[in-house]
Amino acid sequence: MGYELNIKREEESQKISKEEWSEYIKSDSQFEPIEEFSAELNENETLIVSTPNAGLWKSNKGEVPFTFYEEYGEITVKNPDNWIIEKMVSIANDLNAVVEGEEGERYDENYLKDPFSNPSDNNSSNGEKKWWQFWKSNIC
Repeated sequence: MGYELNIKREEESQKISKEEWSEYIKSDSQFEPIEEFSAELNENETLIVSTPNAGLWKSNKGEVPFTFYEEYGEITVKNPDNWIIEKMVSIANDLNAVVEGEEGERYDENYLKDPFSNPSDNNSSNGEKKWWQFWKSNIC
């Protein structure tokens, strides 16, 4: 269980292809292709999960598997922290795609500027604050 964010194209007919994802992995020196991901549960147990066409992002903060679902043309990460969302937004920009949560909310540069905002509100361009955001300044 957990919450997933997906890198996907807005147009259903323009899904991210396996070839595009593979080329992206090859082009990013912090990624390597993987077919499975493993994690140690304790001294005697290791969990191995099959992840065909996945990429492992090796950042200075940790290793993160990015799973590719060819049927949907989506790249998925479970329970990403903000530093992972930042990478997802960068990948989405390179692939002419968007980052979207399970509830349809968008994560983009506006979200990265204010990660405590509601991602579903980050598309508004009027700059208005909600009544409960009294601490936010109106100065840009």
